[in-house]
Amino acid sequence: MILITNFAFGQSKVTIDKNISKYEIKDEFNRFDDIANEIKHIESLKISFPTDSEIEISNSYSSGYTGHDISIRLNKNLNIKSVTYNYRTDVVGLNEPKYIVDKISLKLNQDPFKNIKELRGQYILQINKIDSIGKLINTKEFKGKFKTFKEVDKNSADYKWTLEQNKIFYEITNENGVYLHPDKRPSLKSDTKLLVKKLKGLSNNFPTKLRTWVVINELGKIEENSVQYQTKVGSELKDKITKLLIEMTEWYPACVNEKEVKSKIPLIIGIE
Repeated sequence: MILITNFAFGQSKVTIDKNISKYEIKDEFNRFDDIANEIKHIESLKISFPTDSEIEISNSYSSGYTGHDISIRLNKNLNIKSVTYNYRTDVVGLNEPKYIVDKISLKLNQDPFKNIKELRGQYILQINKIDSIGKLINTKEFKGKFKTFKEVDKNSADYKWTLEQNKIFYEITNENGVYLHPDKRPSLKSDTKLLVKKLKGLSNNFPTKLRTWVVINELGKIEENSVQYQTKVGSELKDKITKLLIEMTEWYPACVNEKEVKSKIPLIIGIE
């Protein structure tokens, strides 16, 4: 289902505010930028010049099942010529409603016709949801912000913050930097025979099957604070098991784009 609106604004004006809120903070505004993440290569911000006298700023997001697209077109006088809002789902149906942008408040940190580098903006849309016969269903507010990172130093704190937040947002990593779906999963390098013997000697009632979750870091070692036990064992025994797992196992770490990364895996050890 594709729900589309196109609304001409004529002489609505952009506000230039060099001190608009920093992009690299978490707030109520949806973020859009042109930093491609390392797996999906998603760029949610695109800036183009349809003519010499117009600029189009496009913001997009897709979850795979739903998504939205916002397009804002300005002229050289920084008048807002049109705003388009598209809403997408993977369900095709009849009598789809339409979404019409009734109002927009847009701030930019600079004149984009003079300089695109580090352009950022912030907007609030008032959107009317209209049914198939033209009746108003409801009105909603959509808040968005964007920033272009073209030509920006990739070692800068702002770039790194945004890149890491994108990885979390698109479920590439969790908030601890652990990759959820690496190209290559970690594999055990060391022999477990001695480990099993040592584990078995820790307790006369040691479980026959030990189930845990562990994080393997970029160096191929288990991170101590990451070990989560699914098998019920006492706290003192947990500490001893964790110590052995760290000391007596070595791993080939997971890889993304042939670079070693952190990943989380289930670790099941059978004790005969």
